[in-house]
Amino acid sequence: EADQGRLKEKRDAVEAKILELEAVNPTAEPLASPELTGTWRLVYTSSDSILGIMRARPFRPRPKILQSINAKTLTAKNEEWVLMGLLKNQVKADLEPRGDGRTVDVQFKRFGIGWLRIPAPKSARGVLETTYLDQNLRISRGDKGNTFVLVKEDPKPRVK
Repeated sequence: EADQGRLKEKRDAVEAKILELEAVNPTAEPLASPELTGTWRLVYTSSDSILGIMRARPFRPRPKILQSINAKTLTAKNEEWVLMGLLKNQVKADLEPRGDGRTVDVQFKRFGIGWLRIPAPKSARGVLETTYLDQNLRISRGDKGNTFVLVKEDPKPRVK
């Protein structure tokens, strides 16, 4: 247990296992797979920003971080709960495939903090490559060098 990546001393061992899984990825083109659509729960990331490492403890996401992907509409939504689950933060995004069957450009569209909704600036962009996908597990790598490991929580996405 690496506590979603918060235990930095365990990251090297986790990253080594991730490389082993990526080498046997059963899905050559994850963007074309029906398994991609759904609600995914983050179990590990190397991103200190996603984990809220620099935030005051009550504002660190707990107990879970979710990512919903709708491959048909090419939309995504990330959700996190802070203040012991009392406040939900979220961001919605549009996805644009790059043509390799694995990589999307991500254009964030709207941030939400509790009930407040804020349009995302055009500069709020990223890239995400899915390097492993099966019916229960997804591994992705972002353009800032971060790794994300997620397990499927629900086959239905929480985004339209």
